[in-house]
Amino acid sequence: MKPQEIVSSARHALTATVEAVTGFAKLERVLAVVCGCTPALLIWSDDGPIRNTISDYYNMKQNQLFYVPLTVASMLFVVNGVVKKKHFYNTLLGVMLAGVLLFNVDDFTTLHAVFAIGFFGGNAVVIVWKSPRKELGFKLLLVALIALAIIGWLFLGWYSLFWAEWASLGIIAVHYILESLDLIH
Repeated sequence: MKPQEIVSSARHALTATVEAVTGFAKLERVLAVVCGCTPALLIWSDDGPIRNTISDYYNMKQNQLFYVPLTVASMLFVVNGVVKKKHFYNTLLGVMLAGVLLFNVDDFTTLHAVFAIGFFGGNAVVIVWKSPRKELGFKLLLVALIALAIIGWLFLGWYSLFWAEWASLGIIAVHYILESLDLIH
């Protein structure tokens, strides 16, 4: 092979790789939005009043609307952790979310709670973990919003856990999107 053919071949391979990674990043953003909007889908598709937690929707009539988006979100975390090896913690977060789905809230109350706390708490830790100094204030604000959502539910009784979980999922989705856009690290 001639030198210019090698360069051309390498340039083509690099371009294809960049396009694939860019496509994956766009997919990540779409999936993050789906994850953040899943509670709205659950409310819209259920026959009754808003349930106490997102996890309570596992036994709704159209339960695929509970399982599919959250399973996709779980796999998004796992794939992100595998593809971006520096984000190994996302693999763990994906496993935590999978545990929430595998062990329903009624039959496996304690195990379900461990996975749910691991997922939401782990995300709060990840948001601020290894944050560059210039982003730390913004990321602490995101975590503070998650904490306020939990305080409003747990200590103040302003709303059900469903709303605190939705707020947390929304914040997690926003963080994920900002990170995939390279606006934060």
